[in-house]
Amino acid sequence: MNEIRRTALLFIMSFFAQLPLSIVRFVVPIYAQRLGASDFVLGLIGFSYGLAYVFAAVYFGKLSERMGYSRSIAAGMFLYGLVVSLYIFIRLPAAFIAIRAAEALAMALVWPSIEALLKFFKDTRSSTAVYTVGWAIASSLAPAAASYLMLYISVPFMASLAFSFFAALFSMQFEVNEEAGKSIRISAGKEIALPIFVYGFSASIIYAFYPAYAARILSLRWAGLILSVSSLFVILAFFISPLLRHEPRISITAGIALQLFYFLIFLSRSPLVHMLALSLIFFGIGLIYYFVLYRITLTEIEGLGLRTGIFESSIGAGYTIAPLLGGLFSILGARYIWLFAFATALSLVAVWSALEGFLLLGRSASGP
Repeated sequence: MNEIRRTALLFIMSFFAQLPLSIVRFVVPIYAQRLGASDFVLGLIGFSYGLAYVFAAVYFGKLSERMGYSRSIAAGMFLYGLVVSLYIFIRLPAAFIAIRAAEALAMALVWPSIEALLKFFKDTRSSTAVYTVGWAIASSLAPAAASYLMLYISVPFMASLAFSFFAALFSMQFEVNEEAGKSIRISAGKEIALPIFVYGFSASIIYAFYPAYAARILSLRWAGLILSVSSLFVILAFFISPLLRHEPRISITAGIALQLFYFLIFLSRSPLVHMLALSLIFFGIGLIYYFVLYRITLTEIEGLGLRTGIFESSIGAGYTIAPLLGGLFSILGARYIWLFAFATALSLVAVWSALEGFLLLGRSASGP
């Protein structure tokens, strides 16, 4: 298959795989709250996605190596479209917990497989950039679009169904041309699991609670606008990251440190302050996501699906912990969710800095 055509298909797949997911994760918290869900129930809805994903991503990532990456993506997107259509018929917020878990099972077939495909391009730096920018653009467009589609609650879910099927059809056109390339070794714990857990934590606590929180204290339109504008900074991070590819540790450290801006959301109710804080937070998680994934694409082909599965499962761990504990903190008041997020970010900065410090000491002790 022509490299330009494969690159275009990669962009389309990543865009249309992310678009329905981003629409649904914006709409569901607001819809559930309209149906009477408390912030604690919103936390459980987010928690169920993470809990299912943390186990399924590793298993399906490994399975995709035998099943075929393109086939796995198609199956997952078809299943996802069917799952999200259930929201049209369900009026009980507690039932959303089970539907979100089913969403996670479908997406566990998709993301590890798309990420594994990045290895099969001549230039993995370019393929990683195309993939990340593709889903980031979808993630940015979706909240603002969904805030208008919610005039009729069935419309965003029907649109997500259509986009999911569209992604599935395009994924079946992709062909893998296996080529040997340079390989590196990375630590599954420190270099994959820990930093990408930060991404999962931040993304999940924002999408589990912020749409409903902003819609309540600001407005639905502000909620969509803030998330769309701040998501543009994920795209900015993905454009900048290839230029900084020789400094992964510095960039990941900066990305983790930017999560401290949750404190501004706790302190302020100004939409502009929220936009600034979330823009910096999203820019940080964009740096983390790109550098961890790019290094995975430089590893050997054997076991690649397992490593992308660990990558996605670590995101799932963040998706599990953040909504559950955030929901518990919401008992004190909705704004305390963001104080909890800040405290967690502070702890993660300390842990990461300590690990980096030990690494530098080890290198110094070993000599030149």
